[in-house]
Amino acid sequence: ALIAAQAYAKLPQGTALLHITGDRLNEKQFLHDHGIPVTSFAPVTDLQSLNYALNRVGTPAILKTAAGGYDGHGQTDLDTAVVTKAASVLLTQPCILEARQKFRTEVSMMVTRSAAGVVTTFPLVENQHQHHILHTTIAPANVQPSVHSAARKIAVSIAESLELRGVLGIEFFVLPDDTLLVNELAPRPHNSGHYTIEACNISQFEAHIRSICGLPIPAITQTSPAVMRNLLGDDLTVARQQLVEHPEWHFHD
Repeated sequence: ALIAAQAYAKLPQGTALLHITGDRLNEKQFLHDHGIPVTSFAPVTDLQSLNYALNRVGTPAILKTAAGGYDGHGQTDLDTAVVTKAASVLLTQPCILEARQKFRTEVSMMVTRSAAGVVTTFPLVENQHQHHILHTTIAPANVQPSVHSAARKIAVSIAESLELRGVLGIEFFVLPDDTLLVNELAPRPHNSGHYTIEACNISQFEAHIRSICGLPIPAITQTSPAVMRNLLGDDLTVARQQLVEHPEWHFHD
């Protein structure tokens, strides 16, 4: 639908980014082809190709559907080369096998690029997940300065390779030796960037609008440390009850 719409209206973001990020295999291949560090991976279409991928990637590994899947859905762990029932179920559609990494922490960075081609990054933040769902974001990330610099270098490279318009979230694994692997790309404002509403001179949402409207994007600075808590279910009720006692909180429903 978006491709057809381009014949009738200008889409500053284009459709290439969605084509890349809408398929995990396309995304990993794009990153690999542009020299961005990612975990080992292989395409999987059936049981035979899964066995080949397991020999190539090794175990432990994660089998994921190439399309769809979110917050841990559409994937299963493979700790050995024995194909599990859960893996067999996923093989009804194209998949990707990824080597499972031992990482020290997870971090992410929002990046944007102006119509003039100037790339600007937000601070690197640290993320904590529960049951594959983002629970807490700490800004800035408590990692070595070299990790911040490496993440920014990667983010700029990705934004330039994509000729990005709008904002892009980049999720990283920080390995025990402080090297980075890109885990996923999010072609939109991201949960881990919500802290920017109060804690940066411009928010990820303003940066997004400025980018697609061709407006200049100022240098982005963090004006105060921040913690973002992703509230789900009963946590929402508890937070509303406690909000009046915490003037330092900012609640977004």
